Amino acid sequence: MRRYAMFAVPALMAGSVLAWGAAQANDGDVLYVRGAMQQEINAATNELWDVGNNAMNDSGGLDPAQMDEAKWARLEKAALALKLEADKMATAGTIRAAAPGQEKVEEPGAYSMEDVQSYIDANPQSFRDFAAGLAKHAQAIAETAKARDAENAGLLVGEIDQVCEACHAKYWYPQG
Repeated sequence: MRRYAMFAVPALMAGSVLAWGAAQANDGDVLYVRGAMQQEINAATNELWDVGNNAMNDSGGLDPAQMDEAKWARLEKAALALKLEADKMATAGTIRAAAPGQEKVEEPGAYSMEDVQSYIDANPQSFRDFAAGLAKHAQAIAETAKARDAENAGLLVGEIDQVCEACHAKYWYPQG
């Protein structure tokens, strides 16, 4: 039975949320990736996984019998929130790995914020393209939730980890 990675992102990010403090994820046309991920992207993604994990059938998809109107609404709302934040990442004028004062913060097993910034600076359009892909995927989840399409919604929620990891592997975490 497939289980969504609902514990992976929170476990990896939890230690750094406190270090983030009250700084904003976005400041004008500047996107602070670490803050956006920890504050908005992580919350929306965890909400998607929460609904999906709690309405899972034996084969790992969404069980329509376990999906009531409230769960469909939560799924759609979380997907739209994820799309909104991913769109911000895809269209940001300036992309910074971390907010001022947080550039030297390091997480175990992750690149330093300085390294992340150098990877983003090397190809900011690629970063934006990954974010646009996440926005498109989130939009598809929202559409399937609105249509009450359990089969496709379950597949899309199950694939969100792969969409996220493609970008994380390039910009955030060391390769194997």
